[in-house]
Amino acid sequence: MTTGIPEHINVYCDESRHTSDRNDSFMVIGAISCSREHKRDVVNQVHKIKKHYDAQGEFGWKRLSPNKHDFYWSLIELFIKDDDLSFRCLVADRNALDHQTYNAGDEELGFYKLYYQMLVHWLKPDCVYHIYLDWQQNKAQHRFSDLKLVLHNKLMGRGARIECLEPVTSRNMPLIELTDLFIGAVGYKWNDREESQTKIDFCNTLAGTVGLQTLKSTTPLSERKFNIFHFQGR
Repeated sequence: MTTGIPEHINVYCDESRHTSDRNDSFMVIGAISCSREHKRDVVNQVHKIKKHYDAQGEFGWKRLSPNKHDFYWSLIELFIKDDDLSFRCLVADRNALDHQTYNAGDEELGFYKLYYQMLVHWLKPDCVYHIYLDWQQNKAQHRFSDLKLVLHNKLMGRGARIECLEPVTSRNMPLIELTDLFIGAVGYKWNDREESQTKIDFCNTLAGTVGLQTLKSTTPLSERKFNIFHFQGR
């Protein structure tokens, strides 16, 4: 029997390689979602893992190192065992994006259009969403409110609602840090990086755990646990 009460879902977003060395052609925008009522439990589990492995401070892709092997592999285990956690990312070749033609030369506008593409096809009907983006300095102050508005207008027909969409700092936000870890791994493989054996091993373990031969692949839109979308628009 349904209660008619919509599910509230938190979505934690981050991006990787969108402003880095152009030799890394592929940028990644991604997010982890979980039910709002479950969020506190997930965060508590992350804190317990950090305490167990004495992993102080922030964690993420750039901080992945051999001496923290067991801690980072435990985060994969946490993600895969928790049915309420889902990941999705969009991979795009920055060198193939024609901002001059399609975004009036505004790369920042093009970037937020990609954010929209990553989110809009993933968000489920009849849910209320609380979306948190890792803060970054924008040239235009209205980017976050514009993204919220276009998502809101698109999702109204599905009965979904954007309760909030706001920037936050990743510090003390474990689910944004976990997003950073996963999109960093996806970007590492798509850009054919091989500088760190630990990172190579992490990518291979993550891929195998979520049922992929490699993170340099795509998944069907219907894949809810670990979804990789290769955006090939312009």
